Amino acid sequence: MSWRLWLVAVMLMVGTGFAEPRRQVGRVGDVPVYADQITGQTATERADSARALFTRQALADWYAGNAAATALSDDERRMLIAQIEAYAACSGNGYTLPTDPAWREAALQMLGGNAKVQKRLYDQFGSGRLLFQQAGVEAFDATRRLLEQREREGAFTFTDPAVRALAYDYWARDHGAFLISDPAKIARALDVRSAIATCPPA
Repeated sequence: MSWRLWLVAVMLMVGTGFAEPRRQVGRVGDVPVYADQITGQTATERADSARALFTRQALADWYAGNAAATALSDDERRMLIAQIEAYAACSGNGYTLPTDPAWREAALQMLGGNAKVQKRLYDQFGSGRLLFQQAGVEAFDATRRLLEQREREGAFTFTDPAVRALAYDYWARDHGAFLISDPAKIARALDVRSAIATCPPA
């Protein structure tokens, strides 16, 4: 065998037989999840990557299944519009809702709909603490309970305990003052009306 044929044979063997296999760390439904899919430069980035890989579909399925129940009612839309107009008038911020019906509905749902979604999660999965986020409150403990239930049901599974800990790391972190447990503050935060600022009494 010439050296050229020998080199080709070695390259083929390396490509087909000697490469290190990917390490499977779990599944989402019937789809394998591999260690090399968890990305990020920092521990937090890798934890967020693992959480997204394993839990994103379970959360999306829950949101889709509860979309009708968490949509704004006509009364809630009118209330939000009135609040927005009142705040624009008293604050002088000049904000107006989009005139396009689709964009207008999207803005109202974004402003008020999140509170309904989070309240439904909170009520269905054992209350707990809320976490304040830039886009609104999050039913912090209830979301973890939802995911643990979906894990038990087989929506996603782990074969590596360390990767499971990574995926749930978000709920083990110190979120400081952004976590609230006071029942009165929680009730206000989960009220649709809380999405719109109000001017203090004159």
